[in-house]
Amino acid sequence: MMYNKIQRDYGYAHMNKITKITFTIIAFALVGYVASFFVQPPPSGTENELSTFHWSLANSVLYTTLYVGAAILFIIGLSAYKAKLRLAYTAIAVGIVLVGAGLAQVVLLRIFGLLGSPWVIYGGVTLPFVAAGLAIYLGVRSIAKLVGITSALTKLKFVLPLLFACIVLVYLIPHSTSSLPEIFYDISNAISMGDAVFYVVSFGLVFQIKNHSGSHYAHSMKWLMLGLIGSVLISLSILAVALMTGESLTGYPLDILVIAGGLIYLKAGHSFAQTKKV
Repeated sequence: MMYNKIQRDYGYAHMNKITKITFTIIAFALVGYVASFFVQPPPSGTENELSTFHWSLANSVLYTTLYVGAAILFIIGLSAYKAKLRLAYTAIAVGIVLVGAGLAQVVLLRIFGLLGSPWVIYGGVTLPFVAAGLAIYLGVRSIAKLVGITSALTKLKFVLPLLFACIVLVYLIPHSTSSLPEIFYDISNAISMGDAVFYVVSFGLVFQIKNHSGSHYAHSMKWLMLGLIGSVLISLSILAVALMTGESLTGYPLDILVIAGGLIYLKAGHSFAQTKKV
């Protein structure tokens, strides 16, 4: 009985610690948001461009901090899982870290006025997001297999042909003329579709895991599912705008989507970190 009480007290202390870390991350995000308006912008000609720079930078800093914070919480939460599950959750954490890294580079590109650089124009900026989608899928796939799920979504011989078919479909869909060379435009669209496929498949597996693994992980899985839905919406929104206009989705609509996604992943990380070991 005394042992159980000690365990409960430890669990409450752990939860309080995780909650404090989560609120600290949110505080850092808000401080960074405000501090962004004091950053010296690159040389610019108009007051409107200066205002756009600061708002864009502030939003970038906000969602980058949220995603990096979510990754930190996922990493903290690894100790709550059995050894066989830990590697799978590490892959998911790596995926969130890569999203944070990809967003962080956007912040740096804004600060140094490099959004028009070849790295951005020709799609190099999207590479961390491709790796993130793959890492998250592989992590979720490992968990699914460990809990006994044998659906087609765990089989690469199903997922890879599906990925290829979706990329070919995007290539064949009529689209607006882009300022990019056609090959780079097609690669950019293929990357957006590839990300969407990985996130959709991951969502399907997490849904099955949630229903298969009982109540212990259900809350965490629910928030991870919501995060994956957000990632799907972001990827498909970028793809849809590229196909309809030939341009990249930028500005406040994308910022709002990414900030919302960052908050959901932060909540998911908080939930995973609070899960007690069984």
